[in-house]
Amino acid sequence: MKKAAHIILIAAAMPLVMADITLGTGGGIPATESIAPGTGEYTRLAQDVLAVTRELTAVLASVKDTASADAAAAQVKALTPRLHALQAKSESMPRPGAAIEAVVRSEINVQEVQQIAHDFVNALIQIDMNNAYGSQALLDAMRPLLENAIPGSEES
Repeated sequence: MKKAAHIILIAAAMPLVMADITLGTGGGIPATESIAPGTGEYTRLAQDVLAVTRELTAVLASVKDTASADAAAAQVKALTPRLHALQAKSESMPRPGAAIEAVVRSEINVQEVQQIAHDFVNALIQIDMNNAYGSQALLDAMRPLLENAIPGSEES
C-alpha cells in the first residue's frame, strides 16, 4: 500500500479510534460498576486524548509546503508516543458500564469532540491530497501513528 494511502484510511477510522480510546477498550467486556475505574479516570483519559489529538491536528493543519511538512515531522514524532501511551492505558481499562459511560459522555463536550475529529480528518485529507507536500520525513513520522491505529495497515 502506498504510504500516502494510509492517511485516508486513518481519516475514516479516527472517530472510531477516539471513541474506543476515550471509554476504555480492555477486552471489550463491560466492567461491572463496582470494579470499573471511577468516572473521573475515564473523563481524564478522554480529555487527554482530545488534547493530544488537538495538538496533532494543529501540527498537521500547519503543513502547507515541503518545509513545513518536514518541520511537522518532528512534532508528529513527539506526539505519537503520547497518543500510544493513552491508547495503552485505554486498553488496560475495562469498558465502563452504561452508567459511567453516560456520565463521561455528559462531562466531555461532544461538539468539541466532533469538531476536533472533523479538523483532524480535514488536515489528513489535505496532506494526502498534496502527497505530503513531498515530505518523506512527514510520511515516515506518521507511519507508526497510522499503523498502530489501523491493524493490518502496514505497508506491503
